Amino acid sequence: MALVPKCGRSCARGGTRMKASDNHPLIDDYLSSVCGCVKARELHKEIRQEMAGHLEELVHAKRGEGWDEEAAAQWAIRQMGDPEAVGRELNKVHKPRIPWGLVCWVAVLLVISLVAMYAVELAYATNENSAFASFHFLLRKAQFTMIGLLIMALLLFFDYRKLLNYSWAIYACTLLVSLAAIVWGPQVNGMKGYLYFGPVSIDWINVSPFLFILAAAGSLHNRDSSKRSLALQHLLFVFIPASVYLIAPSMSSLLIYASAYLLLLCAVRTGWFAAGSQALVFGAIGGLYIVSGYGRMRLEAFFHRYDHSMDAGYMYVQIDDAIRSAGWWGHGFAAVNKKLPYIHSDTIFTYLIYSMGWLAGGVIVTCAVWFAVHLLRILVEVRDGYGKLLISGLSALLMVQFIWSIGMSLGVLPILGGASLPFVSYGGSHLLVEMAAMGVIFSVYRRKDTIRIKG
Repeated sequence: MALVPKCGRSCARGGTRMKASDNHPLIDDYLSSVCGCVKARELHKEIRQEMAGHLEELVHAKRGEGWDEEAAAQWAIRQMGDPEAVGRELNKVHKPRIPWGLVCWVAVLLVISLVAMYAVELAYATNENSAFASFHFLLRKAQFTMIGLLIMALLLFFDYRKLLNYSWAIYACTLLVSLAAIVWGPQVNGMKGYLYFGPVSIDWINVSPFLFILAAAGSLHNRDSSKRSLALQHLLFVFIPASVYLIAPSMSSLLIYASAYLLLLCAVRTGWFAAGSQALVFGAIGGLYIVSGYGRMRLEAFFHRYDHSMDAGYMYVQIDDAIRSAGWWGHGFAAVNKKLPYIHSDTIFTYLIYSMGWLAGGVIVTCAVWFAVHLLRILVEVRDGYGKLLISGLSALLMVQFIWSIGMSLGVLPILGGASLPFVSYGGSHLLVEMAAMGVIFSVYRRKDTIRIKG
């Protein structure tokens, strides 16, 4: 008698049933019944192999006692238990997971961003002299949020392990497009790196760190410890990206990428020499910017802002005044501050404190902290090596942006154009790549119990 799957699915229907040439037909049917109850189809092959091994051991033992094959197979199956019950237990252990805590904090930050854009829109509309007086920040932000949620959902169901095979393709395309954007792209706020496709613009230079980190995670996962490999790593993932960001110039991209990449090196434990030498390269290239006339002027303005209040220190002075005058409750929702520029992007955190008080700033900082805590939790729970690297790199990118954006909005860190507040600042390119990063992180976590091969 054959065992019929009770869950309405079989490994054959899922496309993963193996042709078992050596197994008894009863055992094949039993395994199909078990696999039919396990939703993680990528595990069907492994489950069949493991359980078939146990069953064949039991059958072999009874055959040694003189039992015929049919009776031995039936006895072995009874020892394993009801196939539906076994399948349900396996499905419970290996079912896809969703980090609902992290999902909630992303949702909270997105809600905060919509409220912030509404306040910004009203503030600009009140100020008739503003170039953004008639711009619909809330509507555009809502549109980008919906597109971002769709991208995040698609990547959630995408098998992140497929990215590993395309690591070098991602690196090459990112580098080529970055160079093309610098050479042929228009200059915006003193930086080149934008791509224009009709009415659509992409801030490519500030998007590229996410793609370089995806490529670096794949490279480090497949690394070897030879000196040649280390030298190649220095060239491809330190010197070349850093040089691109120096040429653009985009110090925010250099800072964010360098910090995330060095944290990635710590995650794979490459050794003090490897991490230290690559940190020195980043430091040297960053030093070239600082000793340049423009970089030295910006740094001097940060430390002596009131001596340069009419030029490079102007922004720092306005940030200090806005923060100090806010109080716990601020100047009111959508309050107008004509001296604080770019309240929708670079100084969004400063503006939210100015209009809604230190309490609002504290809420945003608390959200960022809990967001980081949940990222750390899922990093600890993931066991796949490549998945850990992806979460480490992408999380580092987001957290460095949170820290720097909040720090410069409070006037305690130098102002760098492009260092946006993740999820909250206005900008389609930033939001979409941040949502894509969360989709990849969710994809890794979703499969944390369905991948049993050590990476």
